Amino acid sequence: MQFLWSYLHKGPSISDPCPRASENSGERGLSVSPTAVKTKLMSKKLAFVFPGQGSQAPGMGFMLADRFEDFREIYLDHLQRADQALGFSLSKIMKEGPESELKKTEITQPALLCLSSAVGSWLRKNEIEAQIALGHSLGEYSALVYGGSLSFEDAIQLVSRRGRFMREAVPHGKGGMAALIGANDEEAKKLCEEVGGEAGVLEVSVYNCAGQIVISGASEALDLAEKRASSFGVRKFSRLEVGGPFHSSMLQGAGEKLSKALASIEIREPLVPIIFNVDAKVHGDPTEIRDLLKQQVYRPVLWADSIRLAGDEGFDHFVEVGSGKVLTGLIRKILPDAQCQPVDFLQKLEILRA
Repeated sequence: MQFLWSYLHKGPSISDPCPRASENSGERGLSVSPTAVKTKLMSKKLAFVFPGQGSQAPGMGFMLADRFEDFREIYLDHLQRADQALGFSLSKIMKEGPESELKKTEITQPALLCLSSAVGSWLRKNEIEAQIALGHSLGEYSALVYGGSLSFEDAIQLVSRRGRFMREAVPHGKGGMAALIGANDEEAKKLCEEVGGEAGVLEVSVYNCAGQIVISGASEALDLAEKRASSFGVRKFSRLEVGGPFHSSMLQGAGEKLSKALASIEIREPLVPIIFNVDAKVHGDPTEIRDLLKQQVYRPVLWADSIRLAGDEGFDHFVEVGSGKVLTGLIRKILPDAQCQPVDFLQKLEILRA
């Protein structure tokens, strides 16, 4: 806790880590500026949460860009820089799809990071800044960009490679993930232990919140788990549309490949404290961050514990920075007294005028 406390008292927040995105952008054509909510947030201990895979959709971010001119300039700048860094038109896929292309993990990951990074820069430009940041799985890279630890260009290339390594780690159709609705942590672990001993790898991979646990493993193990799930407190067993058994030991090879890619990337100490998925703790040492990003590929996401740590430190207001509102729903279950809003709330005039 002392490390987090010292982090929060370092002084002024950093300037925009992507200055080209906000220079001379102005506020022409704004129907409502996000600064209208600034006074509502200033009295709060504000956390930004960055979403991971599953929140993507063709056209994401463009409705917000149509409404706010200063965001449009920032978003188009990020899209152009992403296209240049990757060597293909990510922006076209993000705007037009097809959805089947956007679902490919090596496309999904840079697309979500691009939008989240643009939104984070836009909020900072309008002086809405977080005192702490968290990312769900892939979203951890967006948090690192926001915190000034990774450059946008390095991060966009890195997550594209991360997606490819994850896809290549397990042959198509040989592994997957499923959400267990209703089971608690211990019930999910016992299901995995029983089934994993008979049908191959099966592990808890994401601790989202009470009653919503995700498991990953071999396809045969998932099939057997689905048949036995009701005996372990599971009300609903839901297969996830993902490319593999993410956050499980089956992806350790992907983690090793990612480690080599990370070795050539400059990572700086974050200027905004970041709570990491692997151990639900704040880390700032670049060497530690490299190791955590490697481990994150094949170790479970401790999302509930991470949010509880933020709550224990007095953070009572969360903004979901990016596409969708999945994390907003999870946080409301983990910290019922906290306020959490997806960034889309900036478009709701009744909230802005309250």
